[in-house]
Amino acid sequence: MNDMTEIRPVPRDGTTPLPLSSAQERLWFMQQLRPGMLAYQFQAKIVFTGKLDAAPLAAALTEVVRRHEAYRTTFSDSPDGPVQVVHPPYEVELPVQDLRGPDAAAEADVIRAAVAEQIPVDRLPLVHWRLLRTADDRHVLLHQEHHLVHDGWAFNLFVDELCVLYQAYAAGEPSPLPEPEIQFADYAVWQRSWLEGPAADKQLAYWREQLDGVPYFLDLPTDRPRTPVRRFTGDAPRFTVPGELADAARALAARERVPLFTVMLAAFEVLLAGWSGQDDFCVATGMAARTRPEVDGMFGMLVNTVALRADVRGDPTFRELLGRVRRTTFGALENQELPFDRVVAALRPPRVAGRQALCEVLFAFHDSPTRAVRIPGLEIEVVPGVSNKSAKFDLNIIAIPRAEQSIGQRGQATTQAVELIWEYDGDLFDAATVARAAERYEGLLAAVTAAPGTRISALTGAGRRQEA
Repeated sequence: MNDMTEIRPVPRDGTTPLPLSSAQERLWFMQQLRPGMLAYQFQAKIVFTGKLDAAPLAAALTEVVRRHEAYRTTFSDSPDGPVQVVHPPYEVELPVQDLRGPDAAAEADVIRAAVAEQIPVDRLPLVHWRLLRTADDRHVLLHQEHHLVHDGWAFNLFVDELCVLYQAYAAGEPSPLPEPEIQFADYAVWQRSWLEGPAADKQLAYWREQLDGVPYFLDLPTDRPRTPVRRFTGDAPRFTVPGELADAARALAARERVPLFTVMLAAFEVLLAGWSGQDDFCVATGMAARTRPEVDGMFGMLVNTVALRADVRGDPTFRELLGRVRRTTFGALENQELPFDRVVAALRPPRVAGRQALCEVLFAFHDSPTRAVRIPGLEIEVVPGVSNKSAKFDLNIIAIPRAEQSIGQRGQATTQAVELIWEYDGDLFDAATVARAAERYEGLLAAVTAAPGTRISALTGAGRRQEA
């Protein structure tokens, strides 16, 4: 980011309204249009195997809430628009629900019922925790939060802090964590000022040029016709790119001097090109938008959606496509702070009921770092993205590369495989269609890593629209 104006704490005396960030504002209005919508709620499981003490775990959660205003913020309307309301710290109650017994489905049943509950945004808490005891040596912490206070980077920060604090409190020691210097509301106020400055204008000029002439919609064949009003219902099955194939993709990335994300995104663009028959379209992705050191450790929703132009015109080889994707991605990284809504407003795409211009298919890469904290006597497994049978987009693929998450940290990844969550709109696609798409994606990834000089036409059937 070119504008290095410092993010400063703003008064919390009640005299100055605390605005929402641009990303929060977009979610706020969507929530008002569709009350009861579950699509913008996030769920994860943290599984503890070993001897767990619930008291220091509850104390750790209480300390997290005290440290981070985002976890004790609600949202309400005002004459000047929606505002953040920061509440005082509170003690987190964490009763243990005992599910030990012969019913193997008890855990799944409890979680299924819990994630179907709506989180109101105008009252606390917007972050919920439930502790389930499923065996003498196994506990599941169910974590639920509204996307108004969540992004993937912040969730990894939460897991890190929870483990550090639990270990300290279980040993009878104080918190070793330094106090946060700024909070999310400070960032939201700063962002309003930044958006009026020359850096935002420069980024808007980039996006105007980059997306000039691109088709606003990706027309994938659907199993059912679109309806004017979306229900945001769906599912999120998980598939795995095996470790050997993922390592082949890493090796190709190293040879071409690009990140693993670039290789996996380019293969996904090949899939979409064959599926849709289009050679020019957009694939959206989420970028962390944490370009300033002050916000590295901040809880809250900073992630921004960006539209990456997929250009397979002229029948390039996959290696040539990698170069195009690399340039597009690096350009987006340099211009990731401008809110997506500003870009859409400037481009003025046609309004089509039930459709979202530039942003109907996403490919996200959750490789934000984790500390891989070790707690003596406990094994910890984090399962993000537990489905609540909702879908934000037509397709939303989330790649979770455990090895990349742990690079530079104390622990080693338990697997080289890459987990893929294929969230899909159930009103448009059948589960079998998505499973075939995931299988075809894996096949394409194998083909391009083995022979990156292959032309795209050989992979997509010479541009003919394929079944998934």
